[in-house]
Amino acid sequence: MVKMYVVQVVGYKNSGKTTFISRWIEYLMSKDYQVATIKHHGHGGEPDQIQETDSYQHFESGAKLTTVIGENQLLITADKNKLPLKTLLLLYQSLDIDIVIMEGYKQIPLPKIVMLKNAKDPLLEEVENVKYVYRENAEQLFNEVETSWDDFEFEKIKTFL
Repeated sequence: MVKMYVVQVVGYKNSGKTTFISRWIEYLMSKDYQVATIKHHGHGGEPDQIQETDSYQHFESGAKLTTVIGENQLLITADKNKLPLKTLLLLYQSLDIDIVIMEGYKQIPLPKIVMLKNAKDPLLEEVENVKYVYRENAEQLFNEVETSWDDFEFEKIKTFL
């Protein structure tokens, strides 16, 4: 099994998290890393789903896990209690993922990158285990994180989950 690294990226709405993560995925893929992401739906309610589908009906009828398999991709819907975050990360690890970028989950104390909207952003006072603060140079930050992967090694940090 390959070493897997898990990095949280947190910030308030519209702080640039998704754009930053998308650029980082492209950067990591150019270096032949296997990358996965997990997005926390932190605004209440459930993630958007197409409700007029067979798989949605299966889930609504009580299935704890449904999977739709297409030609080149699959979608899994699961009861969160059946597939908690730690189990999901173990699944990613079993699939030989090198790097998992988690967007959100501010209150989980995994090593993280904080995206600030401005200098007065209070987020740094609200989260713990901050390794980096993103300000303006994404590629420089990508390189800095890459030189300190050990801080993000899943086997060392999974006790936080």
